[in-house]
Amino acid sequence: MSEGAAGEGGALYYDKFTAPPYYHLIFALPLAIQLVASFAARSPLVVPLLSMIPLVLVWLLFAVLRVSVTRKAVRVQYGLFGPTIPIEAISRCEPVDYEWKKYGGWGIRFARDGSTIYNMLGDKGRAVKLVYTQGGRDKTVLLSSRDPERLALAVSQAKAEALSGGRARVATEGLRIEGGASRERAVGEAEAEAERDDEKPARRL
Repeated sequence: MSEGAAGEGGALYYDKFTAPPYYHLIFALPLAIQLVASFAARSPLVVPLLSMIPLVLVWLLFAVLRVSVTRKAVRVQYGLFGPTIPIEAISRCEPVDYEWKKYGGWGIRFARDGSTIYNMLGDKGRAVKLVYTQGGRDKTVLLSSRDPERLALAVSQAKAEALSGGRARVATEGLRIEGGASRERAVGEAEAEAERDDEKPARRL
């Protein structure tokens, strides 16, 4: 479920991306087979149950990807993992099509170019690419999203407000953009408007 300003904690954007049904079958089938085999052999269930713990943990950890955007940060939660990226540290944000083979699958993956992806089965190869600075180095992260244009626009809104001291506004409700160029125009117009406001002479009372 994607939400705008009505998201969790007043976020500009919030998405709880759950894994599709076939993801659960990947884990449920081996567990069911192992349990049936134990019953058929009339062996103690303690050993198979203990061996299932790592598989169950992986199953639960990577079943839900949460991404939220506030006016201060982009927060990513994939189970117990995920970065919190300050809005002011982000230098680039755009919707992209990615090739899952580059990352070798789904979950939390790393590519040879140094980028990291938090992706989910069923995302149709769509994500938002963020470039940000941490510790004096540029980092690249891709976030799976069912509505990458809206996620990118929410980040743009937060970035524009941060640059303009909260004066710039980029509407997100009902608005979709088709790639980075449109997004950058929206942010540029918002920043230009804020600069014009700064240049206006103050009224004398």
